[in-house]
Amino acid sequence: MFIKEVRDIIKPSIKDENTIANIRKAAEIAQDSIDLAFKLCISGVRASKVDKEVEKYIKSKNAYPANFEVPDYGFATSISSGNEIAHGRPTNNKILVHGEPVCVDVGVKYKDCYADCARTIVVEGGMGSVNHRAYKLIEACKKSLEYGIYKLKPNVLLSEYGKAVENKVHKYGFKVIKSLTGHGVGYEYHEAPFIFNFYHPNNDIVLEPNMVLALELMITNGTDTYEKEKDGWTLSTPDYSLAVHFEHTVLITQTGVEILGIKK
Repeated sequence: MFIKEVRDIIKPSIKDENTIANIRKAAEIAQDSIDLAFKLCISGVRASKVDKEVEKYIKSKNAYPANFEVPDYGFATSISSGNEIAHGRPTNNKILVHGEPVCVDVGVKYKDCYADCARTIVVEGGMGSVNHRAYKLIEACKKSLEYGIYKLKPNVLLSEYGKAVENKVHKYGFKVIKSLTGHGVGYEYHEAPFIFNFYHPNNDIVLEPNMVLALELMITNGTDTYEKEKDGWTLSTPDYSLAVHFEHTVLITQTGVEILGIKK
């Protein structure tokens, strides 16, 4: 999410058991959709093909692409590649390139409950050398996000997540895009609060069981800023550095935290 003016400390909503069951199913469909997308994400493939296959898969599960509820967007997924940080539109003109990172971001609505997930891989299947920079950036983003997530449990401050994530990313030598955040999720696609990937006092919120959060981290091997492309959606690095994005829908349990939708 884009950061808007932040004034108040807002606690994430508490979900009931039925809602959690539906969010869990939505997350499962979202993560399976990304698995499907990654099988298609090879060099030379058009992003529009990947998007259409994900749309068909989500609907085959009696679910609905949550992005279709975003005004004026029009795609089931966001597919961001190369120096694109987030919100990349999967148009017919976007062709995946060997060696570039590609992020598939999927929101799913299942029985009026939402989950939001994103993961990044390196595009393969073409000519050229291995892009070691991209693989290192992906590893750093994935592990830093998980490191922050597993700091969370009941009676811990949500801000512990942001502190942990930023410190971990910096140890890898990369930068956090601070002006993009995670968010609450479940009853709506995007709920309060903004969840920062660095320490912010507005996240000094005591966590409780049955809170559900969409924790997402965007990092680069260059700038910590972004610019919006002419399409009005795609956010890219102005210095053309590589960008990587991971997102998980997580549940605060009675004793800890659970990443939803990931097969164990």
